[in-house]
Amino acid sequence: MIKQGRWLEPKYSSKDIFEKDYSILNLSSIIVKCPGCLEYVSLNRKSKNGKSAGWCKKCNRAVTI
Repeated sequence: MIKQGRWLEPKYSSKDIFEKDYSILNLSSIIVKCPGCLEYVSLNRKSKNGKSAGWCKKCNRAVTI
């Protein structure tokens, strides 16, 4: 069963800024549903403190668990 994701706070204004904060690529990513459009989002990025997140292309927002 795919979990429902939630928006990552604070809201990132662009994918470039998000990718700087979440600079580590995670190849064994988790898949969640976007809270906005319900599309599947792969949480393929990690921050330096180990928090996972991904980017919903349709909603243009960062998603986490």
